[in-house]
Amino acid sequence: MSREIIITGGDAHFFPWILAAINSLRAHPETRALDMGIIDQGLTDEQHAQLSAFGCKIVQPQWTLPVPQESRLLRNIGLVARTALRDYFTGYEVYLWFDADAWMQTPEFVAAYADGARQRGAAVVTENGPGYRKTFTDWKWWAGNMVTSFGVLDGLRCSFATSINIGVLCLKDTAPHWQQWQRYYTKALERTGKVNMDQHALFAAIHLERLPTAFLPARFNWLPHLSTPVWNAEKKLLCEPTAPHRPLSVIHLAGPRKDRPYEVAQLSGGTFATSLTYPAMQQHLAA
Repeated sequence: MSREIIITGGDAHFFPWILAAINSLRAHPETRALDMGIIDQGLTDEQHAQLSAFGCKIVQPQWTLPVPQESRLLRNIGLVARTALRDYFTGYEVYLWFDADAWMQTPEFVAAYADGARQRGAAVVTENGPGYRKTFTDWKWWAGNMVTSFGVLDGLRCSFATSINIGVLCLKDTAPHWQQWQRYYTKALERTGKVNMDQHALFAAIHLERLPTAFLPARFNWLPHLSTPVWNAEKKLLCEPTAPHRPLSVIHLAGPRKDRPYEVAQLSGGTFATSLTYPAMQQHLAA
């Protein structure tokens, strides 16, 4: 059995982000040799051929859960497909999902996720990194959808635990999380009709079914819109904004403004304005 596969996906509009994610992974020998999978959510023939030339395994997913007809858009199908990655890419022990709007700065995250999944069945990051700032609106959205999806009692039980982010996620092939994730996702779909309840569903399955899970630190899936990293000019790495300023392994540009500018503080003093996309940071590495 092959050991590990990293999977991402998207549509034609998202293709530049897919390429950036893959290029970041291929930039390091430790991750360059890993198998890569792609969930095709509407790629062009030319884009498909380009990814195939990289050696990526590409699949067209199906609607395997009861998503309302009006929500059955190609841009949404990846949310459903994540719950069945082991069915689309058979023969692996560990499945590591990597959102296309994320990019790898250092390869440490792979071992952390894979080891966590082997030991506990699943590995995921909690949204409580140093300096993370969440608004009441953020919590209201999270808690409100939990209650709507799973009822008042179970919804509130989940609402007051630290949330997770599944933009980077790892599951073992035999983990019970797959089935329970689909079960809770189906509950949420039937009660709300909202297709973007996939993260809520996995979180509820983990907490309500007490599924063993490795909860990893935020630097393995860092959300800059919640806390801006700092720049270590000597090492040329984005780091946590608080001491000991550990390097961030994965930068995840979640949210609608993925290429927005940030005012990044330097450990040596001063600040500079930059986007935190992979191409933008490559320019700083070359400087």
